[in-house]
Amino acid sequence: MIYKIGLGLCLILAVPIFAQESKIIKGKVVTSPKKGEVSGVPGVKLKWVKDANLGLSDVDGNFKINVNQLPDTLIISYTGYNTIYYEIKDTNEVYTFNLKEGLVLDGVEVVAKNVGKHIDLMDPRHVETIGTGELRKAACCNLSESFETNASVDVNMTDAVSGAKKIQMLGLDGVYTQLQWENIPLVRGLSTSYGLNFTPGTWIESIQITKGTGSVLNGYESMAGMINLELKKPNESELLYVNMYGNKFGRMELNLHGAQVLNPKWSTMTFAHVAHQSFESDVNKDGFRDMPIGTLGAFMHRWNFEGENSEAKFGIKATYADKEGGQIGSSNFDVSNPKWNASFNTEHIELFAKNGYFLKNRPAGSLGLIAQAKYHHMNNQFGNSEYDGTQKKIYLNTIYGDIIGNTNHNIKTGASFILDDYTQRYNDSVFLKTEIVPGAYLEYTYNRLDKFILVAGFRGDYHNLYGPLITPRMHAKWNINQRNAIRISVGRGYRVPNPFADYNGYMASNRQWIVNPNIVPEDGVSAGITYTQKFIMFDNAASFTTDYFYTHFFNQLLVDLDVAPNEIHVYNTNETSFAHSFQAELSVEPLKGFELRSAFKYYDVRASFNGELQQKAFVPKYRVLLNAGYETRNKKWSFDLTGNWVGQKRLPSLSPNPIEHQRELISKAYWLVNSQITYNFRRFSIYLGGENLLNIIQEDAIIAANDPFGNYFDATQIWAPISGVNIYAGIHFAIKQKKK
Repeated sequence: MIYKIGLGLCLILAVPIFAQESKIIKGKVVTSPKKGEVSGVPGVKLKWVKDANLGLSDVDGNFKINVNQLPDTLIISYTGYNTIYYEIKDTNEVYTFNLKEGLVLDGVEVVAKNVGKHIDLMDPRHVETIGTGELRKAACCNLSESFETNASVDVNMTDAVSGAKKIQMLGLDGVYTQLQWENIPLVRGLSTSYGLNFTPGTWIESIQITKGTGSVLNGYESMAGMINLELKKPNESELLYVNMYGNKFGRMELNLHGAQVLNPKWSTMTFAHVAHQSFESDVNKDGFRDMPIGTLGAFMHRWNFEGENSEAKFGIKATYADKEGGQIGSSNFDVSNPKWNASFNTEHIELFAKNGYFLKNRPAGSLGLIAQAKYHHMNNQFGNSEYDGTQKKIYLNTIYGDIIGNTNHNIKTGASFILDDYTQRYNDSVFLKTEIVPGAYLEYTYNRLDKFILVAGFRGDYHNLYGPLITPRMHAKWNINQRNAIRISVGRGYRVPNPFADYNGYMASNRQWIVNPNIVPEDGVSAGITYTQKFIMFDNAASFTTDYFYTHFFNQLLVDLDVAPNEIHVYNTNETSFAHSFQAELSVEPLKGFELRSAFKYYDVRASFNGELQQKAFVPKYRVLLNAGYETRNKKWSFDLTGNWVGQKRLPSLSPNPIEHQRELISKAYWLVNSQITYNFRRFSIYLGGENLLNIIQEDAIIAANDPFGNYFDATQIWAPISGVNIYAGIHFAIKQKKK
């Protein structure tokens, strides 16, 4: 019902826009710098006070501008000349405006600060951008560790043996968040459970976080939000960049990338990443490795071409991972004393291309094509259980953009195609599935002087297994003044589940998987309202943001751990299932270079587990983030301190277990404190940091750790850290490209 109301509102607002009859005002803009000389002035900007139409004078100073209703005041402005305000009442007259030279200043000094995190007040969607400065506040070894100082995205461990992490947005699991890099799918399908670990943090230039449903251009997913990565560009990045990292648990990383501008049109860049966990660590003394040992390698090579009427980006990415978790010493096989071992092997390779063309006969028209082909194979073993999966994928998306009449009305339309071929095996069961999804979309944007922007989108996809998927979405933004913005959004989203891949971490237990064979796509609608206010406090820029989102599922896939402690039930439900999310965040700079940020979050995420409507397990109702950062005036030293308070979480019931294998139904609240100090030299910087400085360790994290092949073994009941304090250090080194 909500999405129908939103779509109706879009149509109601759009009808009068096209129904208005425009009139044309003609004239010429001239100037007479010397007595007796009159010449036309090109490029003069003309706009109305009441109307949204804009105009520019041509090379001879002549202009034509549409107007919907008279009388109205025409504003004629040009740099270096006095602005003219003239009331127009008659369409039959040809007007001539004579510009007079204005006051010429000797010079203007503009001082700006490149903040590490910001929200653009002009964007119709609530997009939070995390820049390089914010990412450098933490070690940021991979994407899953890039959100430590961010309040919008929560990161949690999936289990106690794999070391994998997952994200949450709006209190919902990361599977409901669409992840992409430069509008190319990033984590999807078989990469869902471990894909966050495959993108090194040093590759990332910025991260854009959008809450709620995203644009219809990117597909029918993104129920809870969308995260888009901008990777470093060949024509803007360092000639050579080196990052080395090491921590107390024996984790070592090396990152290398280099860019080269070959000529004004061509540039290229190569990325390389190696991470190695060298020795076994068991801080909580349960006999299991806190983190798996082994190696992960990632490689990427990309090319950029920028021509007069076209541009292209293409390249190759590859990832290889070979890690082992489980009991200490389990790598050494002993028939007389078998130990519980976990292995994680991944092979991933993909080709990508993005091409854009600017149309000569349509100055505002452009055509884009995004293409991706990838192969992903993973083989994971958890004790006596084994999962093997292969995904072959082709993704195509064409986008045509143009204006309708003038720049107040923009459209984007296009078609997409997805082919996903899955082969999965869990123990003795084999699952084959091929998904073919062609789709088309249209998105209309109405922009009135950037003050009010309405985006209405609609797409239709046809899934070969599940039929049509219809996705309407709407976003609107209104600036009350130049320092604040109110945004609303509403839209529908779908998600096609792959239970064994999406929730692979739950295999770190001896629970029996009971999966309904008739699983269908998840279907939900998300609506939200956000308010952003920027202001001056302590003579420095400050901001306040608050948002509320509601997600309602018409059909949701549940992973139910409450039916029985030795079973996992996976099934669709159309019973009551929803998520309320509220967040308020304040950022101030009381002293020059000293920033303070605080955020409060409330989640009410409920569904019917074991027939009872209750809070989703492992999702706290309350969270608080506090961040303090200081940079000295000479930019040499920077300090960062972050505290995350995580409230109590509901835990699945284990009451049928023997008393020694039972756990409380509610977890404890705790503070997770991280800090980092960085010293900058001319070409390199060194950093020293600590994570979990309060040494929070979940007691008895693994149930029945002393009997891993027994019925009660479970390493998935994780609600807090398991490895205690981590101390790390590293170095950044960079050689910039010479400007040509």
